[in-house]
Amino acid sequence: MNHFREAFLPNTTEAQRRDPAISPFYADLYALRERLPPALFTCGSDDALIEDSVFMSAKWMMAGGEACLKVYPGAPHAFILFEPEVSEAAAEAREDIREFLTAKVGGV
Repeated sequence: MNHFREAFLPNTTEAQRRDPAISPFYADLYALRERLPPALFTCGSDDALIEDSVFMSAKWMMAGGEACLKVYPGAPHAFILFEPEVSEAAAEAREDIREFLTAKVGGV
C-alpha cells in the first residue's frame, strides 16, 4: 500500500494526506449537516480499501446523511470500470447505481 500511496501522493506528509481535499474521510461532515445528499457507496469485498468505503458510509450517516453501502462479493478495487460482459459485479453495481439515482433524482 505504501508504494501505491507514494505513487498517488508523492512527497506528502501524513498531515498533508489528511487534508479533506485529498481524503474526504477527514472532512468535517457535521458542518454539512442538513445539506448532505443521499450517497451510495460501492466497493468489492476483495478491495484493499474496503474499510474506506465502510467507514465513510458510517461517517456520512453519523453526520445525518442518508447512505447506502453495497459490497460486491469477490470484486477488486475499481471493479466498476470493468466491462459488464467481463464482470458480473460491475454489471450489478451499474444497475444498482442506476436504480439509486432513479429513486433519488428520477428519470436516470
